[in-house]
Amino acid sequence: MSLDNFRYQVLCTDGEERVEVDQRLLIDKILARYPAEFVVFRELMQNSDDARSSIVQIIFETANNKYNVVRNPLNPSKRLGLDRKMEDNRMEDKITRIIFKNNGFSFRLEDWNRLKKIADGNPDEQKIGAFGVGFYSLFSVCEEPFVSSGGHGMAFYWRGNQLFTKQAPTGDNDNVWTTFLMDMREPLEFPDIEKFARFLANSLGFTGNLQDISVYFNDALVIQLSKKMQDPKSMNITSGFNTFSPQMMFNLTSVNVRGVQLNIKKLVIPTNMNARQWRSLPITDFQVEEASILLRIANGNLDVNVSNVFSAEMERITKKKPPSKTTIQMIYAGFEEYRKYNRIISPVFKDLLPYPEQGKIYIGFPTFQTTGCCSHLAARVIPTVDRESIDLAEKTLTIYNSEILRLAGTLSRILYEDEMTQITQLYNEKIAADIKEKSAREWFEQWAAHALSHFTFRSSTPNAQVGKETESQFYNCSKNILPILSTIGVLPISNVRIPNPEMAGFIKTVPVVPKIIFEQCNVFFKKEDIIKLIEELTIKDVLHELRSRILSENEIIELLKWWISYRSKGNNVNAAEFAQFLQLARIGDNSRPLNTIRYFLNPDIVPPNVDIPSETLPFVISKHLKSQDLEKWVGLSELSLANWARFIVNKPELENNSTFAKKVHQILAKSLNSIPQTDKDIIHQLFIHKSCIPTKFGMKIPDEAYFHNVNLFSDLPTIEFKKPANVINIMELLGVRKVVELKLIFDRLVSQGNWDHIQLVKYLASMSSNLKENEIEILKDKPIWPKESPKESNNNEPKEINPQRFIARELYAPLALHREFGLPLLDWRGKWACNMHEGKFLIGLGLLEYPTLKNILELAASHPNLKIRNKALKYFMDNFEVKYSKNYAPQIDIAFLPCLSTGTYARPSECYINTNCVSMKFNAIRQDLRFQVERLGVCQNPSNESLLKRLIDDPPRDENKAKIIFEYLSSRQTDFTDDNWKTLIDLEFIPIKDKSNVIILTSPRNCFFKVQEDLKDFFSHVNFGDKANRFLFSCGVKVEPSPVELAELLVKSSCELWNSFVDVEKYLTMLRRIAIDIDVIAVKRPSLIVEMRRKTILLAGKKKFANNKKVLETELKSAKEIYINDNQTYQQIFNPLVAPEEELIETLYRVCYKN
Repeated sequence: MSLDNFRYQVLCTDGEERVEVDQRLLIDKILARYPAEFVVFRELMQNSDDARSSIVQIIFETANNKYNVVRNPLNPSKRLGLDRKMEDNRMEDKITRIIFKNNGFSFRLEDWNRLKKIADGNPDEQKIGAFGVGFYSLFSVCEEPFVSSGGHGMAFYWRGNQLFTKQAPTGDNDNVWTTFLMDMREPLEFPDIEKFARFLANSLGFTGNLQDISVYFNDALVIQLSKKMQDPKSMNITSGFNTFSPQMMFNLTSVNVRGVQLNIKKLVIPTNMNARQWRSLPITDFQVEEASILLRIANGNLDVNVSNVFSAEMERITKKKPPSKTTIQMIYAGFEEYRKYNRIISPVFKDLLPYPEQGKIYIGFPTFQTTGCCSHLAARVIPTVDRESIDLAEKTLTIYNSEILRLAGTLSRILYEDEMTQITQLYNEKIAADIKEKSAREWFEQWAAHALSHFTFRSSTPNAQVGKETESQFYNCSKNILPILSTIGVLPISNVRIPNPEMAGFIKTVPVVPKIIFEQCNVFFKKEDIIKLIEELTIKDVLHELRSRILSENEIIELLKWWISYRSKGNNVNAAEFAQFLQLARIGDNSRPLNTIRYFLNPDIVPPNVDIPSETLPFVISKHLKSQDLEKWVGLSELSLANWARFIVNKPELENNSTFAKKVHQILAKSLNSIPQTDKDIIHQLFIHKSCIPTKFGMKIPDEAYFHNVNLFSDLPTIEFKKPANVINIMELLGVRKVVELKLIFDRLVSQGNWDHIQLVKYLASMSSNLKENEIEILKDKPIWPKESPKESNNNEPKEINPQRFIARELYAPLALHREFGLPLLDWRGKWACNMHEGKFLIGLGLLEYPTLKNILELAASHPNLKIRNKALKYFMDNFEVKYSKNYAPQIDIAFLPCLSTGTYARPSECYINTNCVSMKFNAIRQDLRFQVERLGVCQNPSNESLLKRLIDDPPRDENKAKIIFEYLSSRQTDFTDDNWKTLIDLEFIPIKDKSNVIILTSPRNCFFKVQEDLKDFFSHVNFGDKANRFLFSCGVKVEPSPVELAELLVKSSCELWNSFVDVEKYLTMLRRIAIDIDVIAVKRPSLIVEMRRKTILLAGKKKFANNKKVLETELKSAKEIYINDNQTYQQIFNPLVAPEEELIETLYRVCYKN
């Protein structure tokens, strides 16, 4: 069976039961949905406003309250605090009862009935309440509330977890007040005055009926809030607006605006006290604060048109039908109110004036939901149960609420455009009156920024969809493009340009967003929808500006700054636009187009206070710009010195006005050194034939003028400048003479006869930098200078008339040392110094300031005076690095170095530093010079070739001298090459004594350091000591004879050797040594083995009897005559000559026996 059948079967049975509800638990769970502070008062004030109350009283009573004064609702107490008799009234006393009273209409029967029912909301579609749970917020603070209204009362009480009520007449004739009595479940503290006042002010903002709220502590008035409203003013809705919501559910039929003023009087909490301290004060000690705020409330009247189906669904959900008409309201502060009254407001009103922060959605009272813009929005949208946010979850309610939010966007747009309309009217009046003060413009811009900021939407919280719905309608509800204030008035935003700070200095006719608006509303201009509508300034806008007017000097500066920045950022400009820019941008009083300008001025080259070519950009403009930018982005080039010279050279004042000419030369001189040579050549050609040089004899062409310090003759036209040193370079370039021509000098001096060469050199030295190269060469080869006479060298007496004169390079500087050396000196009167001006000049002409290398070495080598010789050598050594090293070569052919041997002088290549080389008859340097001469090319020791040659040519003939020589050569072993050693091994240079005790020479190959005593007659033995032996060992002398050499000895002299040995064992020992290396000998010296086989060199023995004893007789035989005894029987039978019975010896014999 199906589940439907099962259900039907169950429903057909008896046993029906009612669903039980735990009312206490239900109310607790409902109250859990109300997290906001002061929720009780919010619900009661909302009910009061729905009941058209104008006045609300809230009385907080304590347990010790002695005052039960009846408050006249038509004339409530206006005093804050109490008389002195009430001074014991303190806020530290806990609240035990709260009484809430309103003067709205009394409860009707249906109202009393709804009060008893949970979730039975007010069916009136014009009322806020929808869920029927607001009243039950009272149970959050009390257990059994009591309600009194219109002479009736209803009491609530509990039986267990079930709530009961009783209703009956009260006998009270008061038809004014509806009262709610709440005895606290637990004693409470009086609310924080600031927070509570802020809550109440915020709640009073959008109430339609409620205008006065009074708060009492016992009978002391603590807070008094009142609201005054102006008459509404109707606002025109232009034809461009679409007043319907997207699904045509709502239609905005009219809009009106009214001013609202809220006033407050309240006790002020001392700022220097904590809560415990101020609560302990007598209430009469508190100060009183009064404050007010001005606001505007815009009211939008809506017609509602929904389908029956939609209406039914709404009624199912909210228990009331949608209204046929409703309103939406926006609360905001106009610019003037904000500027004059609300810029600094009491914190109590802070929530009512959110600007510049976001406003809140009010559903009777504020919720947590923000609007997205800077205005509060009050609308009969459907809230969540806790009335803290809009219901955008349930499908039907989402449609309904979204449609209302959409028209909130329409209302925002109407309010914004109304502000723009007002700005337009006043702006035009100001412009018509020609009022262009900066303050007036800023006032308009601040006003426009204030309006735009109010309706710039940000992301709303906690639900971002709220702001998106409103913002979307704000932009789309009108056919007209959104207007904004520009620099030339209110215009559609698409006609306005985003400001560019770099263009602000010259863009005047193109509408731009003012800086104040752009900065204060930067969020608005970053929005995607706005970015699509408004463009940035472009090159086309710039060209439009240039076409419309001629820019001022300062504007041209700003224009060029922008152009340079624009191009340097990589913005491309086509050729046509570039050409238009250069043509339309006009400069100066003559409105000269920029495309006719070629140069810009560098004041470091050409000062701005002189005449310049007309195609030069005025310096007042170019001084604000970088040169490289003008070159790269404007196409100008720096006015070069050469181009300025081309211009200025044609000025007639250059040749007839010395002051003008001096200034021109000063300008040219200042930058002349930094220009290329080609430009210098141009300037030279331009001025060379101009009479432009001011002299003491008038204006001269450059070639006719002399520098100011040319004073050799008094009748020369020398230049006249206040500071001649500053124009030296330009005078040089133009060819002004620095010196008198040498021909003129010589002609005049020669005509004078005996002329003073010292005066001449002083003049020439002073002008040396100005002499031309060919003139210097003439002076070098001219015999001008007299030689010092030896007999007059030490006095200042006048010299002989017409002395012989020499070329400078033939003479030496007149120094005492040169005089002592006997060198030819320049004749000079007075003190001489090589570093004085004249000395430097003469040395430059060739005067010798120190002896030449050849002279000084010849003095050291052969001067007859030994003292001069030593002094010359010392001078050479002391000045070698500075004066002689450059031209010195060790191969010099002058023997100037003193050696150890007295009176001996040698060339650097002929002597050595190591004195041990003297043993081989080489020259050694004198020892006091040994640390100085290596730089002269003197070697420490003779070369290996020299040593080898000396051994070959002059070997030692004495053993003692040989020992000294070999010891010296031992220290030089590392210098010898392999070829040297090959030569030395067979060179006979080792002295030994022969058998006759006569010294003979032998080679290293034939010598040994150790020789057996019995063999010394056969081998040469040497020993010159350890150090000398090391050299000989390297030459090839062996330690002792080798087996090969012993074998050779046997082959040559076996008989003599056998005869010299007394003991047979010594001969056997020799044979054993040969036997050890016989295999090696056989490989390396096979010819020797052949000789050994042939020669009688082997020891053999035969047994004989003598004196009845068996005796072994030994003798030398060849190998073929000897047998190896390998069979005792045969040996006894035949008794042949046998080899010694040793395996090693037998091996030798076998090798010698082989064919």
